[in-house]
Amino acid sequence: MRWLVSLIVLAMVAVGLALAGRYDPGYVVLVYPPWRAELSFVSFLLLLGLLVTGAYLLTRLAILTLNLPEAVKARNQKREAEKQNALFTEALAAYLEGRYQEAEKLASRIQADSARVQLGRVLAGRAAGEIRAYSRRDAYLAEARESDSPLAALFADAEGRLAERDATGALSAIEAGKVIAPAHTALLRLELKARQMLGQWDEVLKLSEQLSKANALEPAVIQHIQRAAHLGNIKRRADDDKGLLEYWKKLPETFKSDPANALEAANAFASLGGHDTAVEILETSLNAHWDQTLAARFGQIIGKSPLRQIERAEKWLAERPRDGALLMSLADLCAHEKLWGKAQSYAEASLAVSPNIDAHLALAAFKEQSGQMTEACGHLKQALQLCQQKN
Repeated sequence: MRWLVSLIVLAMVAVGLALAGRYDPGYVVLVYPPWRAELSFVSFLLLLGLLVTGAYLLTRLAILTLNLPEAVKARNQKREAEKQNALFTEALAAYLEGRYQEAEKLASRIQADSARVQLGRVLAGRAAGEIRAYSRRDAYLAEARESDSPLAALFADAEGRLAERDATGALSAIEAGKVIAPAHTALLRLELKARQMLGQWDEVLKLSEQLSKANALEPAVIQHIQRAAHLGNIKRRADDDKGLLEYWKKLPETFKSDPANALEAANAFASLGGHDTAVEILETSLNAHWDQTLAARFGQIIGKSPLRQIERAEKWLAERPRDGALLMSLADLCAHEKLWGKAQSYAEASLAVSPNIDAHLALAAFKEQSGQMTEACGHLKQALQLCQQKN
């Protein structure tokens, strides 16, 4: 279409010149002694146009000739770039399809621009890691980290080391990555895993707050992570009475009432002599979230007012008359206060709800006290059988 328009325009110009030459009386005289040339004005214009066109074409030819080496070089570079692009595409496809050996081989051959080479080495490193060729993986990633943009290599290095449970090595890569991208959400998630592996629970809590604000994890996941972190901190302070009490006071109510945290804290306080605090923790948690493990433990930790504990447990029993753990807890509390009849009744009731070792052992002790040795032996035998079944 373009050539057709050009041809039409050229034809119109030719017709215009022909008409102008027919009616134009003008002429041009060219004198260069001793020569003299005379021609019509239109012929002069045509000749001038041909000369200008010829000069333009000769100039273009000369330029093309001079630029020929650069043009050939650029064409070769373009072909090489297309080849490298195809190589990168094949390597990426092989990696995504799970053909890791082929992906490593293809990616390691990439020799394009520095950015493409860096990504190729990262891809080769990831592929090598998938086939457990860790030495080659580390070599590829080390090369990629020498580039101007090493974040992808650092991220891959951190992921690989976490997969090997090398949390310290992962943190080293993560910290280097955070220098480049301080608020990188994916890096923060990796750091969270590394801190969890190392038991650095204070850092875990800080990171979980950051990820929660960034909406990077589900609220339920955040709560689970924070619960585990608080549990770890309670365990760490189990031998420090003052530190444990300070930490527990600052703990949000949601986590105080959590059964796992409450049980760990109660056990820690009890071992440090804070039985009243332990009983209070168990009671608060049971009021918020009923848990049979806590109910059983409530009768095993005796505070300064065992009768009050019995009273509180009996109120719970009115709501849960067939709770075996609570019945056994009442049996323990009554036995501590030497209320043998009530203790035996609660133990028998617990046994009626579900066979359990603690009830059989308690009844064996009660029967032995009353001289009923045959029945005591029977309960001991049944307790042994339950132990064997569990094992």
